[in-house]
Amino acid sequence: MAYMSRRTRIIAVIGALALLGALGLGFALLRPAEEESPWEFLGPAEGDVTSLVFDPTTPTTLYAATAYGGVYKSEDGGTTWRYLRGSGFRGRSLAIASTTPTTLYFYGDGVYKSADGGATWRAVNRGLELGERNWVSALSIDPTNPRVVFAGTGTGVYKSTDGGESWRKIAGYVTEINALSIDPTNPRVVFAGTSVVYKSEDGGETWTRTSTGLNEVWDVFIDPQNPQVIIAITDEGVIRSADGGATWRAADGLPAKNMSSLLRTPTGVMYVSDWEDCSHLYRSADGGATWSRVDIIEILLASPLDRCPRGSGRTLRLLAVDPTAPATLYASLSLSGLLRSSDGGVSWQPAGLPRSVLSLAQTPSSLYAGTSSGGVYRSDDRGLTWRAASDGLTGFDVFALAVDPTTPTTLYASTDNGAHKSDDSGLTWRAVGLPGQSVQALSVIPTTPTTLYAGVGYGDEPGVYKSTDGGETWRAIGLPGQRILTLAVDPTTPTTLYAGVREGGVQRSDDGGATWRAVGLPGRSVRALAIHPIEPATLFAGTNDNGDNALFRSTDGGATWSESIKTTGIIAVVIDPNAPATMYAANENREILRSTDGGATWSREKGSSLFPRSLLLVTDPAQPPAIYVGTSISGVWRLAIDKARWAPYP
Repeated sequence: MAYMSRRTRIIAVIGALALLGALGLGFALLRPAEEESPWEFLGPAEGDVTSLVFDPTTPTTLYAATAYGGVYKSEDGGTTWRYLRGSGFRGRSLAIASTTPTTLYFYGDGVYKSADGGATWRAVNRGLELGERNWVSALSIDPTNPRVVFAGTGTGVYKSTDGGESWRKIAGYVTEINALSIDPTNPRVVFAGTSVVYKSEDGGETWTRTSTGLNEVWDVFIDPQNPQVIIAITDEGVIRSADGGATWRAADGLPAKNMSSLLRTPTGVMYVSDWEDCSHLYRSADGGATWSRVDIIEILLASPLDRCPRGSGRTLRLLAVDPTAPATLYASLSLSGLLRSSDGGVSWQPAGLPRSVLSLAQTPSSLYAGTSSGGVYRSDDRGLTWRAASDGLTGFDVFALAVDPTTPTTLYASTDNGAHKSDDSGLTWRAVGLPGQSVQALSVIPTTPTTLYAGVGYGDEPGVYKSTDGGETWRAIGLPGQRILTLAVDPTTPTTLYAGVREGGVQRSDDGGATWRAVGLPGRSVRALAIHPIEPATLFAGTNDNGDNALFRSTDGGATWSESIKTTGIIAVVIDPNAPATMYAANENREILRSTDGGATWSREKGSSLFPRSLLLVTDPAQPPAIYVGTSISGVWRLAIDKARWAPYP
């Protein structure tokens, strides 16, 4: 049954979050107090965006919540986002008081309240019966009196008359609450969604069952222009009542299956999304009586790696509509961050808060994050706030970022749709070659920054490519048909470069890529390469195969190799240019490793529990040295090296 499949998925997610917390792997779930940990979360986001609310008095102010906990705030209409410190709870939904918009509630494993626009938070759970599988799944604020709040859990409906300070169970026989909705014209009328729809006409004191068994009701919506119209999203489709819940019928034009979420615009147009198919929406212009299908243009543009294939099972969750622009919708697509549509859901663009960071780069003024399915994001304040920097980018998986060392306003991005270049610090981009190819690696020659190398890992023509005019044109120079995962250029002899190849080991060229030869680790997939900045005959290669993995060291330019450390798949390795005996590595076991003797022995940072995808070592003289870690599910984290806690490894 659809009910069982969706209920099972939700229980599995909650259970997984609980397990992550129990194992100490849950990031924000059990994040230690910031003063006790060398790890600092920077953003852009932890987990998928699950909730979005607008400040009703200042629509340029938005708040977003994510699946792994944490609230984010934008005060410029979503252009930049700031993580609200102290909001890293186990929750996923937000509610804002319409009459006092500085009052917010964030709920999940409990109810958390902010009275100052998200600056500070505290738990307000007195009277609630909570447990690992008994989360607060619904919360609704009286639109006329912000001190009256209803909360729904697995054990019933609770009511607070003092702004959440205390709670009283008012409907213990109405259990497994998924949704609560208050009539905006008569706040004594409240609807609850469980396995059926319940209605109260006395402020929640008594309840009447209004619908027949539906397996599960996930959302209940009251039309503010005509509160007799009630719409409920159920496992068996969308049902509608035109008489205040007395009678119900299936909505015309919608499939009888799980639907994800519903939005109503200020003009009365409604949208609903499909739980299992993110390729289209449904639209109604008559209060939900009839619906028509809206096909979505390929989400995130014409990327060769389709983000939303038909029937993929990925969920497009509708979140909010811009109160000042009725055709502007916000949604989240699993794995892809926040999306915005300005044409009623036909086309979508990234709107911030991606969670998976594949690459990192830094200039003297900015930090850049290349994301999965979200393009490039830029922070000008060391990660306090982030803004999208993807205008003109036609690929949205950004595998590598490179900066022109002589002109730091010039950046390059290698994506799942070729190479791109920006001449204005990432404000705008243009495609400069290798369209349709998944460019996994990119290197700029420091001494001649108009010379670049690109490694194509996937596409019709994998191999190594070279540009000698600042990325404007490219030509294939070697290793045709081989999937390139990483590149490294000799810092003292730029005509010498190495390529890490999928199931092809390490390949070396001594003539700028004209010819190549295998120099070690045959049959292995080499994901990470690093060359000693002073002794370039010393290099490190990290493997990432299904079998045994290690970080290997060569002291003769790749002619021979030895294991530096046996570990799970190596994701990245960097060498400190100011202290070349010191190096750092990240592996698939959520560990950050350090060696201070050139790779002879290693230690592990004891507080690390990340899922790393990229490493950036920052040795800015104006600040203490730090490592920035881009992760697969929880944004960017900063490790203050002088505060790190190292233990011998293994």
